[in-house]
Amino acid sequence: MAPDKILFENGMKFFEKNQYIKSRLSFQTLINTYPDSEYTPVSFLSIADSYYEEAGKDNLLQSEAQYKDFIIFYPLHEMADDAQMKIAAINVRLMKPHDRDPTYAQKAEAEFKKFLKDYPDSELALTSREFLREVQDKLASGIHEIGNFYFGRKGFLASESRYKEILEKYPDFSSMDESLFKLGESLEKQGRIEEASVYYSRVAGEFPFSDYFDDAKERLVLLERPVPVVDQAKAAKNESNRREEQGFSIMAPVRSVVDVFTGGEDPYEIARRRAEQRKLEEMRGNGKPTRTVEPK
Repeated sequence: MAPDKILFENGMKFFEKNQYIKSRLSFQTLINTYPDSEYTPVSFLSIADSYYEEAGKDNLLQSEAQYKDFIIFYPLHEMADDAQMKIAAINVRLMKPHDRDPTYAQKAEAEFKKFLKDYPDSELALTSREFLREVQDKLASGIHEIGNFYFGRKGFLASESRYKEILEKYPDFSSMDESLFKLGESLEKQGRIEEASVYYSRVAGEFPFSDYFDDAKERLVLLERPVPVVDQAKAAKNESNRREEQGFSIMAPVRSVVDVFTGGEDPYEIARRRAEQRKLEEMRGNGKPTRTVEPK
């Protein structure tokens, strides 16, 4: 047996036994000694996987660096999209609740965007897009809470800037109706009636299901401004965002992971499993025989 293959198989044996230091030593020896081996790319990736499986913040950050190097060295490799998905997943696993440090949520957002830009045809792209939506909702929630903090302390200029930031960055925010209404209130408190009316009108015209719908119409009447007719198309879109927040979405499996962060199921595993499920459904639709797969 060729020595590079022996090193690779030894590395995999150690990996399967969770002996990650020994597995990395075998893989790294292979990479250093046989840089042109057919086993070199997957050995490089396996080192990253070993840190990923070992978990803990330091190991996850080490695996992120290794995955990024893998993509740089092997950009056309068939596993490059998996590596990028794991980079994004690492940052989801390191995310904090929305009222705390948003650093990893922001990094997760950037990495999901990179995934969708670089691998739009990947079988993992659908779940990546759904994760991106949920991470962005978490980021918007954090900004919203800061806006509410300033609003409650009558810092209306500061609350205005936070609610406007949400409008600019996260137009599909699941609590957009509240952000719009409170933006209107922030402006009204500053005496900027015309501007306030614009946002009350959006709530009245686009969120008929909202708890703020009647209040927005009442404010418009009191300010002697016209009450708009509900735009049914926009209302339907906004209500779908609200239903996602309440757990009625097909994205519920994804949302549960984002909600529990490090305590939940691995985001990459969700993406991979859902891709495999879609393959099975497509095969069944084409009339091809498939074996039964038990859900995890």
